[in-house]
Amino acid sequence: MDTALALVRHGQTDWNLAGRMQGRTDIDLNDTGRAQARELGRELNGQNWDLVVASPLSRAQETALLIAAELDVEHAAPVADVIERGFGPLEGRIMAEVSEAEAATLAAETEDRETVLHRMLGALSVLVQENPGRKILVISHGAAMRIVRDALAGVRIHDGVTNGELLKIDLERMHELREELGLVTAH
Repeated sequence: MDTALALVRHGQTDWNLAGRMQGRTDIDLNDTGRAQARELGRELNGQNWDLVVASPLSRAQETALLIAAELDVEHAAPVADVIERGFGPLEGRIMAEVSEAEAATLAAETEDRETVLHRMLGALSVLVQENPGRKILVISHGAAMRIVRDALAGVRIHDGVTNGELLKIDLERMHELREELGLVTAH
């Protein structure tokens, strides 16, 4: 069996529902988020996924545990580098209440997109290298996943990533992107 990789956004939290920026603030899933995780696990049953890993944040860890239980597969230790983008002083804020000017002013205090992309691609590459022939689900976060999705697509996609959404990763394209960014040498 060939190695496969997919990113999954954690289930819903009360902050998602309220439109609050979570970033690295550790917020638990709500009941809807737990139901989303169980439902996705049931949908993925029979697709031969055999490893679930997640960001260390509790909302991702709980999503991973619920999906792994539905699939009856291994849930591995947290992967620090698939954590959400750090949004600094914007965390906890309702984004609809933050003006563009304020967001621009605070941008220097948030983790930049390039840093997020490099750490995410590095972590995903290590997971693939360490788990040849396995189908891996990586539970991560909306902003971090959007950055990876857009970079792989080569265009900025305006749609967000919904809670419980699954994004399959083209491993060949991921390797090409890492080469383009100078993260690996061409072979």
